[in-house]
Amino acid sequence: MIQFRSLFARLMTTFFIITLCIMLVLGILLSTFFKSYIMETRKEELIREGSAISQYVGLYLTGLIDTRVLHYQYQIIDRFLGTTIWVTDERGNIWSSHNSTQLEEVDWENQKVSVDEFVQVLDGNTITLEGRFGESFPEPMLTVGMPLKLNNSIRGTIFLHSPIQGLNRTIMNTYNSIWRSAILTSILSLLLSFIISGRFSRPLTEMNVISREIATGNFKRRVKVRTKDEVGQLAVNFNAMADSLEKLESMRRSFVANVSHELRSPLTSMKGYIQGVLDHTIPVEDQDKYLRIALDETERMNRLINELMDLSRIETGQFSIDIKVVDINEIIRRVLISKEDRINDRGMEVEVDFEKDIFMVVGDPDRLQQVIINLLDNAIKFNREGGLLTFKTWLFKDNVYVKIADQGPGIAKDEIPHLWEPFYQIDKSRTRNKEGTGLGLPIVKKIIEAHEQNIWLNSEEGKGSAFIFSLKAVKKS
Repeated sequence: MIQFRSLFARLMTTFFIITLCIMLVLGILLSTFFKSYIMETRKEELIREGSAISQYVGLYLTGLIDTRVLHYQYQIIDRFLGTTIWVTDERGNIWSSHNSTQLEEVDWENQKVSVDEFVQVLDGNTITLEGRFGESFPEPMLTVGMPLKLNNSIRGTIFLHSPIQGLNRTIMNTYNSIWRSAILTSILSLLLSFIISGRFSRPLTEMNVISREIATGNFKRRVKVRTKDEVGQLAVNFNAMADSLEKLESMRRSFVANVSHELRSPLTSMKGYIQGVLDHTIPVEDQDKYLRIALDETERMNRLINELMDLSRIETGQFSIDIKVVDINEIIRRVLISKEDRINDRGMEVEVDFEKDIFMVVGDPDRLQQVIINLLDNAIKFNREGGLLTFKTWLFKDNVYVKIADQGPGIAKDEIPHLWEPFYQIDKSRTRNKEGTGLGLPIVKKIIEAHEQNIWLNSEEGKGSAFIFSLKAVKKS
C-alpha cells in the first residue's frame, strides 16, 4: 500500500499536479484563443462579403444586373455563412434583403432599422456587435454593419447577420477536442508519473531497507544500480560504503578475536606461573625464572593496551604532536641501541647508511621514535634468521627520507594496500614469534600524516620489504 508520506507518493503527486495545472492552463488559454479566433475569422468573412455585396448593389442600382443576379449572390453568401442580409437607404428603410435559411422566413423589406448602430454606420463606420439587434432576431447574432457607398458618397447601409449558435457549436466542438486531449494527457502523465517516481524512489527505498539491515549487522545486501545519474551515483557510493562497513566489521571481529587471544594467552601463562609459585609446584630455584616470564607477559599486555589507546586517540581526534627541531639520525641510533639484544638474538646484521651524520628535521621526537620502533620491530619480526637490516637517510629537495629495510619473505602486491588498515595482519597464523595486533602500521601512518608527510612500502616477494617515509628538513640559516 502506497503511503502519502512516502517519497514515491510525493513525487508522483507532485508530477501529476504540475502536469494537471499545465494542462488546465493550456486548456483555458487554447479555449479562449480558439473562441476569439473563430469570432474574428467570422467577422472578417462578413466584412469581406459585405464589401462584395456593396459592389453588386452598386451594379444593381446602375442597372447592370437585375434582381435575380443580386439575390443569387445573396444565396451564395448565405450558403457558406448562413447570413441574413439587409440593404437600407439613408433613412434606414430595408429595400433589399435575404433571410438566412437557418432562421424562419421573415419579410424584412419595407421594415425600418432603428437601432443606434445604424447612425454609426451611416457616418461611414464599419461596426461589429453581438446580440439580437434590437430584438429583431429570436437568437443572438453576430452582426457586421458597413456603409453602402456609390460614387464615393454614402447612399445607405448594409447589415449582415450570422447566427452565433452555429459558431458556438463550432467553439464547443473545439472545446471538447481540447479538453478530451487534456484529460488523455493527464491520464498519460499519471502513468508516466508513476513510472518516473518509481525509478527515482525505488533505489532510495531499497537503500532505506538495506541501511536498516546494515544497522542490525547484515552487510551482505547491495543496491542494484540501474542508472548513471545522481541517484545511480548515490547507489554506487552506498554500495561502496556497505563494502567498507563489511570489511571494517570483518576486521573488527578479527581484531576482537586477536586481542582476546593476546590477552588470554599472557593471562593464562601468568596465572599458571603464579599459581605454581604459590602452591610450590615450581621448585624454589626456578621461581625467579617463571616470575620473569610472567613479568614479560605483563609488558606485552601493556604494549597492546598502549597501542589500543593510541588508536583510540587517533580515531577520536585527540591525537596531538609536539613539533620541535630534532636529529632523526640520533633517534635511529637510540632505537637501534635499545633493540640490540633482540637483533643479536636472531643473529641479524645492521647496515647504517646516513648521507650526513646529522639530519635536523621538524617533528615530534617522541612520536618519531614510536615510528622507528614500530617499523624496526616489524622488520625484526619478519626478517629471516641472520638477515640484514638496513637503515638509510638522505636529503632530497626540502625533505629528509628515512628507509628501514629487511630481507624477509616480502609482501604480496594485493596485500600492500591493506597494511595501513587497522587490525589487518599479513600473518594469520598468530605464531608467538610473529606476534602483533595489526595496529602498529596504521598508527605509524597516522603519525607521519600528522607531520604532513608521506610513507610508503616497497616490497617484493622473496626479497624483503622497505618502508620509506619523509620528514621536513630544517633549512640552514
